[in-house]
Amino acid sequence: MYLNNLFVYGTLLPGLANYHRFIAAYQPRVFPARARGVLYYLPQDDYPVVLEGDGTIKGVVFRSEHMPLILPEIDEIQKYTGVESQSHLIREIRDVRLLETGENIKAHMYLWPPSRADWLKKNGVVILDGDWARFLGERESRT
Repeated sequence: MYLNNLFVYGTLLPGLANYHRFIAAYQPRVFPARARGVLYYLPQDDYPVVLEGDGTIKGVVFRSEHMPLILPEIDEIQKYTGVESQSHLIREIRDVRLLETGENIKAHMYLWPPSRADWLKKNGVVILDGDWARFLGERESRT
């Protein structure tokens, strides 16, 4: 099922390299948003992932009628095959809240597979406020 909404929280955020590589050309509408989950940083891979949980993830929703073209490209970089045991990340339709209007919508979202939660909890670093952009900014200011 394709919706025209994709919630992103990490390397696909506007201004970052993967946004320019995979999203910008489609000129989606962008809406600041929040979703449920716990944000982890994978130091060995240098990117974030989300595990289902009670935290809040800060990100944006991309809205585009080109989503049937966008998602297969993103599936490829996220190593999503449609089968959890064969996927690096999984893609699910989740509830997301648009910050400007307070509206709850459905959007595609990439998540860490629950079957590998124990590995993530041992090897990942929790980003408590769920804000990858802030995390990156603070990390860059320390270097």
